[in-house]
Amino acid sequence: MTSEKKTESKTKSKTENTLKAKVPEKMEKRLKLFVYGESGVGKTTAAIQFNDAYIIDTEHGSDFYPETIAKAGSVVLHSNIFSEVKQELEKLLTEDHDYKTLIIDPITPLYHSIQEEWAKRFESQLRDKGNDKAAEMGDFGMRFWGKVKSDYKAIQRLILRLDMNVIVTAHQKDIYGSNSSKIGVAPDSMKGDSYFFDNIVRLEKRGKERIAVIEKERAEIGKNKFPEEFTWSYENFLKFYGKDVIERKANVVEMATEKQVNKIYDLLEVVKTEPDWIDKIFAKADVDDWSELTSDQIEKCIAVLEKKIKGGK
Repeated sequence: MTSEKKTESKTKSKTENTLKAKVPEKMEKRLKLFVYGESGVGKTTAAIQFNDAYIIDTEHGSDFYPETIAKAGSVVLHSNIFSEVKQELEKLLTEDHDYKTLIIDPITPLYHSIQEEWAKRFESQLRDKGNDKAAEMGDFGMRFWGKVKSDYKAIQRLILRLDMNVIVTAHQKDIYGSNSSKIGVAPDSMKGDSYFFDNIVRLEKRGKERIAVIEKERAEIGKNKFPEEFTWSYENFLKFYGKDVIERKANVVEMATEKQVNKIYDLLEVVKTEPDWIDKIFAKADVDDWSELTSDQIEKCIAVLEKKIKGGK
């Protein structure tokens, strides 16, 4: 081998060794399902068929099925308040429990309540500044929508992290074209939900049966778990998605402690980092704050900062 080829080979090897990508491992992900349908189709009735469910009921739809819910080993929290729902999701993520499935039924009131809460805050700020006209018109600008999206995204992140099946229902709305003619239907929720969930189902009532129409399923080509349409039943979900996945006990995630968060802030007071270091950390973990990192994630950040203090690179 010539010296030029040796140099080229060493350079190539070095480049390959520093690349971060790796062969993906097969993962059996929990079911993350978004269900929508017209009023009266039975979204609540369908969702509560899942056993051992933690149901967040935002419209009191579960009030009509106490025996069914109790028989399934499920429980209900009535709330559409963002802070309360977020707190419950954090507990489900970090505390040991026997619930296998989270149901949010429906998500629409929760999304609207986030809008209403921020609208009150922005309206109050505008009136304090003497801008009553803008307050009455609800002219809050892009910053308002940024706050709404941030709160809703916090719910989405927790849903993704949960080692539980998740069923989120939504109302259905009509979609109209440029000539005001109806061109289709869609979920009445925040724009982007269709990208967030692995599986999207439109629920239809045909005779006495509820039919799940698969509108989206993330899967390897040719390896879809669900048929295009099937009768909605808990037994069918066990059959198609796998009983071992649906009924697996949830694993607990240890989140960053208050002590770890305080330590990060203390270290950042004395350690000089790259201007975008924090942004990169948050972007990679898909979080907005240090407290949203896991204990392992924040501990690695602490180790990097402590190494810098000791003069390491």
